[in-house]
Amino acid sequence: MTIRLILRLRRQLAEARKETTRLGRDLHSLDGEIADVRYANTQLRQEAKVALARQVAAMQTFDQLTAERQRLLAKLEQAVDWATEVGRVNACIDQQNQRLTAENERLRRELAALTRPVAKVIPLQKRGAA
Repeated sequence: MTIRLILRLRRQLAEARKETTRLGRDLHSLDGEIADVRYANTQLRQEAKVALARQVAAMQTFDQLTAERQRLLAKLEQAVDWATEVGRVNACIDQQNQRLTAENERLRRELAALTRPVAKVIPLQKRGAA
């Protein structure tokens, strides 16, 4: 029975050694995978930093463009107000010009009615010939 026990123990030891060898290979393989995952993680972190920097830059640009848009909208509103005021002033000037044109016409007619030719002017060259 002792021999059987020794043989069985030797078989178990051989199997345990095989299992230990296999586990060692698996552990070595897992170490390689862990190293690959760590490297990939480092790469992803670097890419994430770059992407985050781009997002921050884009947000800053967006904020700047929004501020510039607001400034331009305020200028546009001011320009529209000025154009409206200029339109009103031009309308007033047009009305005044129409009134003055009518007044000038009336005065021309009155002056024409008041002015009578005193004498017909004959040029000197024609006086001697006549």
